[in-house]
Amino acid sequence: MVQRLRSDRPGGRRAGLFAAAVAILAAAGCASGAVHLPHTGTAGTATPDSTRVRPTPTGPSGEAMPVGDLPGWRQVFTDDFETSVPVGGFSGCDPSARSCSGLPSSVRSKWWAYPDGWKDSFQQGTYTPSKTISIANGMMRLNMRTENGVHMVAAPLPLIPGAIGSEGGQVYGRYAVRFLVERPTPGYKLAWLLWPDSENFPGDGEIDFPEGRLDNVIGGYAHHMNGTWNSDQDAYTTGVRMSSGWHTAVIDWTAKSCTFILDGMTVGTTTSRIPSTPMHWVLQSETDGVTPDSATADILIDWAAVYRPA
Repeated sequence: MVQRLRSDRPGGRRAGLFAAAVAILAAAGCASGAVHLPHTGTAGTATPDSTRVRPTPTGPSGEAMPVGDLPGWRQVFTDDFETSVPVGGFSGCDPSARSCSGLPSSVRSKWWAYPDGWKDSFQQGTYTPSKTISIANGMMRLNMRTENGVHMVAAPLPLIPGAIGSEGGQVYGRYAVRFLVERPTPGYKLAWLLWPDSENFPGDGEIDFPEGRLDNVIGGYAHHMNGTWNSDQDAYTTGVRMSSGWHTAVIDWTAKSCTFILDGMTVGTTTSRIPSTPMHWVLQSETDGVTPDSATADILIDWAAVYRPA
């Protein structure tokens, strides 16, 4: 497995380009470029996700983890974090084995993380799962902060049963996660993504949602298959701030389309050059390029669920 060091990930640079592109497209009345405003239905409201099963309000976030298949989808992975793991448990993480030896077996069979010492996309943060990831009270916590001048970040990865890819990925799927950004911390961001097992970017594409700085809004990015440059993509903004409470984010990736869904509402769909090789899910949480030593970021995850085509 190759460590991900991608020049397109820096949020400050890409966010600036995205904002400029939105302004240009809005002025030109363009509807078919590489950047799209949120998909909307009648009366300016986002389109409801017709496949979503609304769970009963329970659990730490007030919304239970979905259990069971959906039309067109077979559920293959769920976790609502019933087994506690103290800080230090996500240790001994080995990318070749996709395993963290410090975890109890029930968690080790479901999760691993980028190991201590890997650098994040900006080369400013250092993945330190042994100090940043824990599980308690039915939630996974990612606690990003600076110690002794080191910006410590986190990237947990679920282990999907039956995955066919060389790095644990699958071809097409539905990925749902319930998360909370506790405060609008400057200097950190989420880039939760599907990354190609081939490590061939931009050729095999990439799918990111939710993505954005913690003190900004949630966006989604679908990088095209056979991409020729880092921003060969369709991009969507939700207009919803990262730190505005609990949210459920869903990537719905099929052979014909890629759809981003936030809190049950479809905010963007693309049908252009959809990635078609195995991809694995990474909850990549990192610096955004300018991270104050005083900044502390906390992200809570209530549950995660993964499906593959039925």
